[in-house]
Amino acid sequence: MHGSHYIVITAIILLSIASIGGILTNYLKIPYTSMLVLIGLVVGIFHIFPYLKITPSLIYYVFLPIIIFEGAVNIKIGPLIANALPISILSIFGTIFSAIFIGVSFHFILDFPLKQSLIFGAIITPTDPISILALLKNKIIKKLGYNNNYNDNDSNNSGYSFGDGIKTVLEGESLFNDGISLVLFEVFLGLNLHNAGLIFLKGDVLNIFKYIFGIIGTSTLQFLYEALGGSILGVLLGYLVSFILSLTVDYLTEIMISLLLAYVSLIIAYYLNVSFIMAIIFGGIVLVNYGFKKKVSSHTLEVFPVVIEYMTFVINSILFLIIGIEMNLFKILNLWIISIFIIIIVILSRFIAIYLFSPMINKIQNKFKIFSKSIKLNKQYKRFLVFGGLRGALPIAMALSLPLNLYMRSTIITYVFITVLFSLTAQAIIFDIFSKKALK
Repeated sequence: MHGSHYIVITAIILLSIASIGGILTNYLKIPYTSMLVLIGLVVGIFHIFPYLKITPSLIYYVFLPIIIFEGAVNIKIGPLIANALPISILSIFGTIFSAIFIGVSFHFILDFPLKQSLIFGAIITPTDPISILALLKNKIIKKLGYNNNYNDNDSNNSGYSFGDGIKTVLEGESLFNDGISLVLFEVFLGLNLHNAGLIFLKGDVLNIFKYIFGIIGTSTLQFLYEALGGSILGVLLGYLVSFILSLTVDYLTEIMISLLLAYVSLIIAYYLNVSFIMAIIFGGIVLVNYGFKKKVSSHTLEVFPVVIEYMTFVINSILFLIIGIEMNLFKILNLWIISIFIIIIVILSRFIAIYLFSPMINKIQNKFKIFSKSIKLNKQYKRFLVFGGLRGALPIAMALSLPLNLYMRSTIITYVFITVLFSLTAQAIIFDIFSKKALK
């Protein structure tokens, strides 16, 4: 039963449990992702799946490409361009600030080594597009203009509803900060801080400045190469796949080629050592807003949204169940004091980042007319963004991919699991309630 039969039976049981969770969600009014994690926790306590393990490879190479791709192809180009300012500032500067803030807090308050603190900050900073997309697809958002119509010519117009605007900012920032955080994670993981103590103890100011600026310079170049390289790769692949789509008229072939874009982007990005998340995001945006507008049949425009939404739904169901099953609830409960501190620091970093950069965003919007069509980040919107900073699959994948010989590896993984558990249960439920009240 540990071969192919076990895998098939396990998949059937997981999907059956997920179906039960979907039914319970309607009656208990709990977000679907939260319900799955809670069910997974119960299943994990009874060890129903003793051989079920979540691995970074499973998330990186199987789950994430489709999940990120689905988020990218559902972003409307009109609201995206209109809200490019808040999305770019929050996803780049907000992410960098949050990662460093969490890292420095852990270093000085918990006496964590600096490198491990920064690594934890980079891991736990990205908000989760999976959970946010699932929560945003509620009836209220749909009433305010959300749809999956890739052939909607109005999406290129300047006008759009509140639902489109706030959905695009929250969803777009979540997608892009995933790519930024993964780049930061790789940068911090590669930091060599072994000589730092000796250099600072000697007190040679010149050597200290050389050391600091050397690290900043190298890290910045690596960051720019991976982030920009992934973005450029995604644009090129998006146009290439759009051209390939013009060579066929069969809608099934068109759908298959479109889905392959996500995995081809991942493979090429891996060999070029650039961000595969950025490649998938920009590839998906170009595909939908160029290839789907001119190169595919009307049947593809109707069927593709259903296919990718169903694939994402199945992947999400299995993924969040596995996350709940893999979490050691008793170990987390034994660390309840430090768990509260970790959760406070993570939420505080998100709060400060949103409220720190929002005035800058609004000031730029008021000064330059080119940004005047972007939504203004007032109090209600800022709260919406803070509550919507859910953590999920990517932090777990990054934590599990840490080198086995990394100092305090198991501690970092435990703290990541603590934060993700809170985010996918308590925070997700609070956000769901808050969003429904706020959007009314």
